[in-house]
Amino acid sequence: MGALLHHLRLAREFARVGVIRKSQFRVEFLTQVVMDTAWYLVHIATFEILFAHTDSIAGWTQSEVRVFLGFLFLSDAFWMIWLGQCWHFGRELKDGVLDSLRLRPGAPVFVYFFQRFSLEACINGAMALGWLLYALADVPGALGIAGIAKLVWALALAFWARTALSVLFTIAEFRAVNSDLSNLAWEVSMTLADRPMDVFPLRMRQLLTSLIPVAGLSTLPAALVLGRISPFEGLLHSAWIFALGLGVFAWWRRSFRHYASALG
Repeated sequence: MGALLHHLRLAREFARVGVIRKSQFRVEFLTQVVMDTAWYLVHIATFEILFAHTDSIAGWTQSEVRVFLGFLFLSDAFWMIWLGQCWHFGRELKDGVLDSLRLRPGAPVFVYFFQRFSLEACINGAMALGWLLYALADVPGALGIAGIAKLVWALALAFWARTALSVLFTIAEFRAVNSDLSNLAWEVSMTLADRPMDVFPLRMRQLLTSLIPVAGLSTLPAALVLGRISPFEGLLHSAWIFALGLGVFAWWRRSFRHYASALG
C-alpha cells in the first residue's frame, strides 16, 4: 500500500508539472485540442457515412459502433494524458539520456512512461467520455448499476492494455537502437484498432486478441459492455491481458539493466 501511495504522489507531481508547462504554451494547447477533435470527427463521420448505406459492419450495428468509437477515443485520450512520453523513447535511448531513471524515485517503468502529463488531452478525454455516454444511452441497461460496473471494468481493461502495449513496443528499441520500431508498431496498432476486430480474418483476430492484444484497446471493452461477449469470456481476456502486462513490465525492467547511459 505504501508503494502505491508513493506512486500516486508521483503521478500528482507529474500532473502539476504538466499543467504548469502547458499553461505557458497556450497556442500549442489549443492546436492539440483542435487536432484531436478533428480526429474524432473524421472517425465518427466515416462510420456514419458507411451506415447510411448498410445496417451492419461485420455484425456491428450503428449504435454498437458508436460505443466502440467511444472506447477508442477514451483509451486514446488516456494514452495522450499519461503515456505520450513513450513516443520519444527511441530517441532518448539512442542519446543516452535516461540516466535519471537510475535514481529510482519510483519504479523506472512508471517514472518514465507517466512523466509527461498532458493537460490538453484532458479536454479530449472529457469529449470522448461525453461521446461514450451518449452512445451508451441507446443501449438498454448500459447505464444501470450493473452496466456502470461493466463500464468501469471495460475502461480499466482498455487503459491497462494501452499501458502494456506502450511498454511492450519500446522493448524492441533495446534490441535495435535507432530503429523507431516502437513508433512504427504504434502506428500499425492504432490503424488496426480503429475498426472492430471482426472485420479481420480469424487468424488475424486471434493474434490481435491474444499475443498482441490490440483488441483490448477498443473492441473487447465495447464487446463486454454491449454483451457481445459473456462476463466469463471478458474475465478470461482481462486476466490474460493483466498477466501479459505484468510480464511486459518485468521484461522492460530486465532490458533496462543493460542500458548504456551517457555516463557509462
